[in-house]
Amino acid sequence: MQKSHHVTPPRQAWILLAAVIVIGVSRHIPLSHPSLYNFSPVLAIFLVSGAFLKGKSSWLVPMTVVLLSDMLINPTYGASLLEPFMIVSLLSYGIIFFMGKKAGSKTGIIRFSCGYGILSALLFHSLSCSFAWWTNPFYAKNLTGLIQALTLGEPGYAPAYLFLRNSILSSIFFSVLFHWVATYELKKFKSEESKRLRTKSAAI
Repeated sequence: MQKSHHVTPPRQAWILLAAVIVIGVSRHIPLSHPSLYNFSPVLAIFLVSGAFLKGKSSWLVPMTVVLLSDMLINPTYGASLLEPFMIVSLLSYGIIFFMGKKAGSKTGIIRFSCGYGILSALLFHSLSCSFAWWTNPFYAKNLTGLIQALTLGEPGYAPAYLFLRNSILSSIFFSVLFHWVATYELKKFKSEESKRLRTKSAAI
């Protein structure tokens, strides 16, 4: 098994900063465009962070931003500042981060986005909808109720399959985008490091 390469700390600092901004903006989009609910870069950010970045900041920064943004936005949706659902979401993000670790930076962009990206969306959808099925008294606590939670959801709200569709599409799109950026930065760093070593060798 080949050792996975990572983007170095100086470069990952601005990548994480960009991720913070993207997460913050994306959390507000559904407020004005409900049809785009779950069309978010969050899953892809955790997936790519696991694959390309290193150190505590690679997971701590996006996790903290998501947690704080949830706490700020929840009242807008009529929810309390701290919701049990947040625990399930954070658990999903943690699992997706370690999926990125397993994938590593050498996984091709197609396999990464269409494989791990879709898997991330399915994982998040399954865990969140299963939690809703278990805690929401509307759903029958049987297989039929679980299937309804996973597909149609509760009447009066957007269907669950719409959330899954948006989650899959956004995970693929943003995984491709972030994978490309991280790969470009990694290649750029290697090129600069190689140039620096050649210059050092010539000086000796």
